[in-house]
Amino acid sequence: MKAIQIGVLLLHSYQWLDLVGPVDYIQTHSQKFLSDVAPPALVAKAPNITWHYVSESNDFSPIVATSGPPQIATTTFEKVPKLDYLIIPGADVYHKFPPQATKFIQTRFPELKALFTRAATNKYALKLTVEQGKYQQFRNVSWVKDARFVVDGKIWTAAGVTAGLDLAAEFARVTFDPEVNKLASELFEYQANPARPDPFKYLLDGVQLD
Repeated sequence: MKAIQIGVLLLHSYQWLDLVGPVDYIQTHSQKFLSDVAPPALVAKAPNITWHYVSESNDFSPIVATSGPPQIATTTFEKVPKLDYLIIPGADVYHKFPPQATKFIQTRFPELKALFTRAATNKYALKLTVEQGKYQQFRNVSWVKDARFVVDGKIWTAAGVTAGLDLAAEFARVTFDPEVNKLASELFEYQANPARPDPFKYLLDGVQLD
C-alpha cells in the first residue's frame, strides 16, 4: 500500500485521549508496527504511515495536554508536506485558534482526504469555513445528538473523548485492507462501537446546540 501522510495539529490543553487513542489505533495498522508480527504478504498490504506533528503556535515550545508528557512539534506549518489526513484533537470549548493555525487548516483542507476532529472543537473553536459554510460556528451546521461519530463528506467528527477511538476504528475499517484491519484490531484488543446508538446522548438532553 502506498505511503500515507497524516498531520496532527497540537493544541494547548487538548484532551490527551482524543489524540493518543486514534493515533495509536491507526498506527497499529502500519507496516512499521506489523512487520514484527505479521507475514510479509500481509505486511505488504499495510499502509506506510508518516506522522507530522505541528503546534498551533507554529514553534517548538512544549505543548501540554490535559495529561501525559509535554510534546514537541516535529515540523512547522511551512514545512509540512502535502497531507492525506489531518487530526485536530478536542480542546477546551472556549479555545481560540491562533490566526496562523486557522490559515493552515483553511489552506490545507482542499488537499485532505479527510479531517478528523471532535464536536467541541468544531462548535467553539474552529470558527472558520472550510467547505462552503459547513464549518461556521453556530451557523449552517446540523448537530447530531444520538451518534458517537458522524461522517459528513470528508469531515469526520467524534462526539466525545472516547468516541474518537470508535471514529478511528471506522476509518481504518473502510480505508485499510480487511485482513490488515482484522489483525490490527485484534492486536489492539478493541471491539469498536458503532456510530449509533450513543449511550451518552442523555448528556445533551435540554442542551440547545443550534
